[in-house]
Amino acid sequence: AEFYCFRRLNGTHEFGCSSDRSGNVGVIHVVSSEEDVQFILDDDSGVKYIAALRADFFNMGNMTKLQDSSRVTGVIVLRGSLDLPEQGFSPDSTCPNDGFGLYADHNQYASCKKVSWNPKNPGTDMFFTRWNFPIFMVDNETSIDIIVNKCFKEHNLPPKGKHERTWPLCAAQLRSRMSAAKDSVTCIRRSENLVTMNPLRYCDPLTDRNVISTLYATSTEKPVSNRSVVVVGARLDTFSMFDSIAPGADSSVSGFITLLIAAQMLNQLKVAQKPEFVKNNVLFVLFNGEAFDYIGSSRVVYDMEKGQFPLASPPSPGKAQPASLALKHISHFVELSQVAPLGNSSTVYLHTDPVSTGSAEVNQTVNNLVEQIKTAATAKPLKLTVETSASEQPLPPSSVQRFLRKDKEIASVVITNHDKQFQNRYYNSFLDNWQSLNSTGADLQGVAEHLTKLAAAVASAVFKVVTGEDAKGLALDKFRTAELLECYVLNASCTLFGEVTNKASMSAMRSKPFPLYVSVDPNGRTINPSTVLTRLIMAYLTGEHLKKVTKDNCTSLADADKLHQYSWMDGPDVNESGLCVRSTTMLTLARSPAHELKDWSTREYSTWTESVWEEASLQVFLMPSFRQEVSVLVGGIAVFIVSLLTVHCLNQQALVLFTPRALVGI
Repeated sequence: AEFYCFRRLNGTHEFGCSSDRSGNVGVIHVVSSEEDVQFILDDDSGVKYIAALRADFFNMGNMTKLQDSSRVTGVIVLRGSLDLPEQGFSPDSTCPNDGFGLYADHNQYASCKKVSWNPKNPGTDMFFTRWNFPIFMVDNETSIDIIVNKCFKEHNLPPKGKHERTWPLCAAQLRSRMSAAKDSVTCIRRSENLVTMNPLRYCDPLTDRNVISTLYATSTEKPVSNRSVVVVGARLDTFSMFDSIAPGADSSVSGFITLLIAAQMLNQLKVAQKPEFVKNNVLFVLFNGEAFDYIGSSRVVYDMEKGQFPLASPPSPGKAQPASLALKHISHFVELSQVAPLGNSSTVYLHTDPVSTGSAEVNQTVNNLVEQIKTAATAKPLKLTVETSASEQPLPPSSVQRFLRKDKEIASVVITNHDKQFQNRYYNSFLDNWQSLNSTGADLQGVAEHLTKLAAAVASAVFKVVTGEDAKGLALDKFRTAELLECYVLNASCTLFGEVTNKASMSAMRSKPFPLYVSVDPNGRTINPSTVLTRLIMAYLTGEHLKKVTKDNCTSLADADKLHQYSWMDGPDVNESGLCVRSTTMLTLARSPAHELKDWSTREYSTWTESVWEEASLQVFLMPSFRQEVSVLVGGIAVFIVSLLTVHCLNQQALVLFTPRALVGI
């Protein structure tokens, strides 16, 4: 497959890649050593190059050299099935989302003064660079063989004992022309200023949906008490430089899978509780667009402040709907960040915020929550190793920061697999895949067991906060966790996705995992497949499976009951016609409030957009020398002139050469 770098913009800059309108053409030169890089930089033959970099040489140092050279018109990354680079590769900054978090303007904690979370690595800031040429990545072994052996070695390497290359040479054309330029402000204004029947779009706001669910159904007929809701959150998205590849195995998947399993466990525990006697509730939220300055969490906070969460429209008269939730209703916030056991360590770290805990009351509530999590995690049969980060250390990049910006009375804990710097060396990159989870030697079953135990610890602690009772008889189902890992990091055509969809949908499933990039929604109806599937998974794991309910009856129930969501699925039994699931799981809009406010110069909200493009292609072909091209051109002109003279002469002598014969009878 071929993946290509594309252009994204924020309120001040443009990032990523674009080609010329007709594509960028150059002779392919495979880079497998530093000498190959230097050869391209020093060559004075006038040839333009497409540098084909093996994955080990795709780093900021080499890319900067190629960018500064006038001889390079594009780059192809040859990924193959090589091991992950030992030194890591993360194209994000060393201080992700710094400008829009809790500490953006804090004297002591701004700009990661205390902790530089994402360690500097060969790819640092590569995502936040404007590249002057297109960048493609090829991971198909057959395509790589064509580029390296049949193209470069057969045509572009000089014969043994010679220094001169013989023409024709093997070249490539990279085409990925982007429409947007400069920044989001300019791009959106250009789009809005066009008044035509078919207006052109130059860019679209990054947009998708958040996935939410409540432990108990809420109703507009029953008011929600202040500080009665515990939020359990995780991010749903990640990014990479390339289109259609954003695996996020530890960056996001490890956290939201743990949340899904914890939600399932809490729903098993609530069976013994009578809803009418429960005063507290749990809100599960999977935030989308978090990798781009907290789009999803910013939107949830914005909607809560407007009284439009989870529903934007007011309830119809006489019909109960899910209750509106506000910041004042939230008592605790537990966030699951990167939690996979990496770096030969399975230690779990609990992070707290030094700003909000300046209040004695909040500090006490936070300490109680930390102790409940530690008690649950270290007890049998979990026996997890849990440590608390220093109280004066700020929170790592996390969605809860957007909530604390507006309400510092929320007792918050962020759970991670790192104390200071990330253990994940491939954060927000195309290499944050199942191999990165496997890099320490633990197979996915071992990862699944760890995540299941952590989910149980979170479920037990949250259950204690909500009900005041200890969790008893909690079943540890690591098989279900392993299934989720398979679906999200290995194979989207997995059994579990088949159970929550239908046969027609499964036939369209891909063998590779779906990308977790937030993407865009230009028509208001586009939702990422990964988001749709995650909503169905949440409903399947936490909802009530209604037996002996037909598909038509399931639809009728949905029309009559607005407090719940009804989903029709294939279910686990292949002999059954299907399964109706009743749940509280729903989607809410994940688009930055900046686009609602039409304020793209704001420092309060994310302003990210994605460029529009027509098509992208990579073509490999043999290119003749300039001398041969001139010879062909001159020869063509000569043939044209001779043909023109011949036609002229024939036309002048037409009456002689083509005398018409007299007609008979005249």
